[in-house]
This record gives sequence, C-alpha cells and structure tokens, in this order.
Amino acid sequence: MQKAQEKNIFINQIGYLPKDKKIAFLTESAGNQNCSFELCELNSKKVVFSGNIRAKNDDNSKFLDSAVGEEIFTADFSEFSQEGQFFIKIGEQESFSFEIKPQVYNNLFYSALNYFNLSRCGQNFCHTADAEIYGTSETKNVQGGWHDAGDYGRYIVPTAKTVMDLLMAYDSSKEAFSDFDILKEVRFALEWMLKMQREDGAVYHKVSCYHFCAFIKPEDEKDKLVISPVSTAATADFAGSLAFASKFYKQDDKEFAQKLLNAALKAQEYLNHHDDELFINPPEITTGSYGDKNVSDERYFALCALWEATENPEYLEKALKIREKENQTESGSKHFWYDGFGWSLMAGFGTEILINNSQKIIDEGIVQKLKDAVIKNAENCLETAQKSAFLYASKFYGWGSNGAVCDQAHILMLAYKITGKSEYKTIAKAQIDYVLGCNPLNFCYVTGCGAKSPEHPHHRPSGATKKVMPGMLVGGPCAGLNDEYARTHLANLPALKCYADAEPSYSTNEVAIYWNSSLVYVLSQIGF
Repeated sequence: MQKAQEKNIFINQIGYLPKDKKIAFLTESAGNQNCSFELCELNSKKVVFSGNIRAKNDDNSKFLDSAVGEEIFTADFSEFSQEGQFFIKIGEQESFSFEIKPQVYNNLFYSALNYFNLSRCGQNFCHTADAEIYGTSETKNVQGGWHDAGDYGRYIVPTAKTVMDLLMAYDSSKEAFSDFDILKEVRFALEWMLKMQREDGAVYHKVSCYHFCAFIKPEDEKDKLVISPVSTAATADFAGSLAFASKFYKQDDKEFAQKLLNAALKAQEYLNHHDDELFINPPEITTGSYGDKNVSDERYFALCALWEATENPEYLEKALKIREKENQTESGSKHFWYDGFGWSLMAGFGTEILINNSQKIIDEGIVQKLKDAVIKNAENCLETAQKSAFLYASKFYGWGSNGAVCDQAHILMLAYKITGKSEYKTIAKAQIDYVLGCNPLNFCYVTGCGAKSPEHPHHRPSGATKKVMPGMLVGGPCAGLNDEYARTHLANLPALKCYADAEPSYSTNEVAIYWNSSLVYVLSQIGF
C-alpha cells in the first residue's frame, strides 16, 4: 500500500452502509492508467467487483472544478452491497481500506458525541472561580458548559446552536442515541446557560479570560475570568434553545423543564422591550466575539420555539412578521433571509420547528411557503454539488467549511423529510463522504478516525498533553487564509486544498462544538 500522502484515490475511510450510494474519486493520474477499477477484499486481495472509471460529467467530458484545481474522475460501486473490508485498486494504485456493513458509523458517531463529555468545563477543577462581570466589581458563578473550540472560552451563541443540533438529532432519531445519554450531556450545557442570565432576563454573551492562553491544560489556565456584556443574539438564542429543550425533560424532571421554559420566557420578555444590542468585544477582551450584524433570525428562532413550547399564537404571529419583513429585503443585501443552521444563521431551526408542528398551523399557505423555502435551498445545494468534483454542496470555502457542509446536509435532510425525494438524502450523505475522505486532500477530517486524520489540531488540551483527543471534526479548508501559518504555507492553492494539519493554523485546523454537533446531526439521520 502507498504512503498516506501519496494516495490519489479518494474514499470514505470509515465506510458505507450496504445500500449506500458508493463512489470513489480519483485524480487524472490514477484515472488515465486504466479505464476500469477493481474492488478488492482486504485480506484475500480477491477482486469482488469491477467497473468503469468515468469523468464527473454525465457525458464523460472533461470536468475541472476550480476549487480543486485538477480533473477528478469517479468509480461508482453502489451496486455492490456485500459486507466486509475492502479497497479500490486501479492498476498498481490502491485506496485506503474501508468497511461495508450495517452500523458502519456507530464508532465514529459515539466518538463525536464523547467529545462533548471531554469538553466539559469545570471538570478536573478547571475554571471554578467566580467570573467578574465586565465593567463592574460584581462577580458571578458561571461554572460549567462546554469549552467552545480550541480555546477555553464558553459562549452562549455557539452553545445554543450546538444544543439545537443535538436535540433535533435526538428528536428525529432516538434510536441513534441508545448507547449515549444525550439529554444528560445537553443538560450540562443548559445548566450553565441558566447561570448566564441576568436578573432582568437578558443573557450575557460569553465568559472567558481577557485573552487566549497558551497551549496549556484547562486546569492550568489561572487568569481572571470575565463575563462579557449582554447581547440580543445571546438572549434570543438562549430563549429559543431553552424553550425547545424544555419538552425533553418534562417526563423525568418537570421542575427542570419548567425552569428552562420560565427562563426562556423571561429572556423573550426582555427582547420584547429592547432594541437590538449587537455584540462587539470590549477593547480589553480579545477572545472570540461571535458577533452578528443581523439578529432578526435569532429573534425569529426564539419566537418559533416559544410558540411550540407554549402554543401561544402571539409568538407565531410575531415570528411570521419577522420572516415576512426580512424576506422583502432584496437578494444581495446583508440582511437577505436564509433558513440556515449556522451559529449566525439560526432561522433554519425556527423553520424546522414550524414545519414539524405544521398540523397546528391553520393557514396551509404559510406551511407551504415554509416548505418551499427549504426545498429551494435544498435545490441550490443539489445544483452546487453537481458542479463540484467531490459533490461538495456548499459555495462556502471559509473558516469552518467542514461544519458548513454538514449544515447544508441538514437542509437537504429536512427537504428529504418534506418531499421524500431520495436525491436530497443522497447528496446529504455525500457531505459525510466528503469530510471522511472523499476530498482532494484525502483526509478523514475527524481526529482519531480513518487511515489519515488530523494529528495536530488547533486544540489546547490535545496540544498540552501531546495526545490528540479523538472524535473532533476540524474546520477544514479555508480559502481566506485567516492565520499566519495558512498565509505562509497555503497561498495560491485551490480553495479545497487550503488546509494544513498544523497546530498554528487555527483557521483550518481548529475544532468547535458546533461543527461536531452538525456532524452528529447528519450521522444520526443517515447512519441509523
């Protein structure tokens, strides 16, 4: 077998379910050696299936994706469904091995979930001191929550997005979580979020030290903790995620469920009487800001979740008014509405809540408009994927691109549930193939998984211990080259090759809870 970096046959290094669409991708140097490929059993080397290599275009004409920078060919072995361990062979070249079997994603899924448990703040006696409220002499106990990314900050906005991904995954695929107590894990985050609410209902944006620390263990970060000012994004995301979460705890802990709902209602009451408070880092604080210039989607999301939790029609009416107003903004404006699932694009969660409760909405025209918007977005994903050498369903090549393609897969899966159109699910699954190895760098972008995965993530616990924590989805290619290492080593490369498995490259190799939660969501929908 060739060394990892020399491979030019790209495969999902984890594997495939027996009935999955199964496509290997290969470069021109591999494709031109032979017009056919062989699927071989790993141990015996026996050829069990063969087929023709094709160009990406249906008419077999030359296909060049500028984001990849070279012609890519395909080897489709979807017809083969036998269980076992295999590899693709073209001439003398061989791919990494992979499996075909039911539950092929289980280990990956639970590894990605365990990342949250390993990212708990307050464990190992870290960050147990009270934090100072910025601009005051007051202190507050805000212990708990998940460390957000490669650093040790805790932020309401990305935590809310993470909570929604995980709970929506659980809500629609409970069987996927049979061996993991997701409600217990999410509760750990919710209890921290409750501590971040101010007495008047507003929610503080984040808690962190004033600056990022060195690559040390969390228990060794001893600098003063500071709570940043309140923001509309944090308050609305808090209201929406806690209102949505409340229903999951009613059966076993009614008191906690009511506490969540009461806090959400209190946050919404604050939002009702205050104009937008957009977050900008105070000048003394240099940790991540998660600022958002337009918070109409966060307000919409909060109202949708509160309507589901309370069935108060006023919340639905207000949510739809926000949506209608924003949709009147012309395309190309910075305020253009999009039903997305990112930390700054929370409208998708609100829309999915409404669609899932469509039987309670009297006006069928409203429901159809919501569904049409989702389907339109999914069709755009399909069109984008078909123009991509690796079926990459996003036009985003920036910081966190791997999380973004998982969020696109979420859109596709919602459209699949609405329409039953199988192509949506197929392309959603292709995004998982992409992050697990079907990409131009042949990386399985989840640490500790596959044959070639990141060994130097921008992740302080991994860097401090010299032992990579498993189950983390790294951010992936970032054409913006937003860190010095990337600018030095990746300049002039095609967009999907702008990735470095290097600790200093935070814009390509950092991890984040809301990228992992996106991965968990998609795996729960396509792998069980």
